[in-house]
Amino acid sequence: MEAVHEVFNLTIPELGEIPALEKPCLLCGRRDFAPLNSFVLNQRRFHTVRCRHDGMMWLDPQPTEAFYQELYSQRYHAAGPDDPLLEQATLDVHSNPAERQRVAEIRLQQIEEFAAPGRLLEAGFGHGAMLITAASRGWQVVGLELDQGCVDRMHEAGVAALRGSLLDYDGEAASFDVVGMYSVIEHTLDPAAHLEKARALLKPGGLLVLRLPETAAEGPPASLIAHTYHFDAHTIMVLLRRCGFEVLRIDNFALWKPTRYPGELWNMNVVSRKKNRNVPTL
Repeated sequence: MEAVHEVFNLTIPELGEIPALEKPCLLCGRRDFAPLNSFVLNQRRFHTVRCRHDGMMWLDPQPTEAFYQELYSQRYHAAGPDDPLLEQATLDVHSNPAERQRVAEIRLQQIEEFAAPGRLLEAGFGHGAMLITAASRGWQVVGLELDQGCVDRMHEAGVAALRGSLLDYDGEAASFDVVGMYSVIEHTLDPAAHLEKARALLKPGGLLVLRLPETAAEGPPASLIAHTYHFDAHTIMVLLRRCGFEVLRIDNFALWKPTRYPGELWNMNVVSRKKNRNVPTL
């Protein structure tokens, strides 16, 4: 049997001890998997694994919610190009204003192929270019983000934003035309719960738009602590259908090449529509 590749062994004192739990497959509920690679963080070993039954990939074990709340509220958006743990947080889309604006316009064009301007909620908005651009095009927008600095910048721009996660949001049910999660679902400990919450917030026929990595069968080029689940087009389609969505489009968006590790990672955009579960399918 081929040895599992160890990507890195790091100690970051400010993160402290990292409590973590073993997880079953998101799709089939079993723990029958093949390890793809591993890393050690603060003396604790983690693996990227792939289910032998349905191909779902995930981080195992997974740190607790408290760990991720601290990571995203204090460290993630402050990561720099030399951060060995959160290198993906330094993509041009985060750091280059022109690139942020270009990507925001592409995202809005994609949405507006399927929906006229209405109410739009973006969970995990980060730099906020999508919200600002949408508001300028006639959308009524609300943003959710764990980092208070990101929220404050939206308030300075006159954009409605709240500190918190999608699962914490107590907005009115069936009140949004679009929910967007860009580079979010792969970071969550319960992707199905996030999709169900998005569905509850959407009007009948409303759109859910995701952007996430499309991970090859051999796993990601680096075992990133921030990515708890690794999807491909098949596994995200299965999960969306189970959560009450009809997938309208999946396409590739951009290619990420880590500077510290070999390999590459494509990203995909997924547009789906809320289905009426009371209507039987033929």
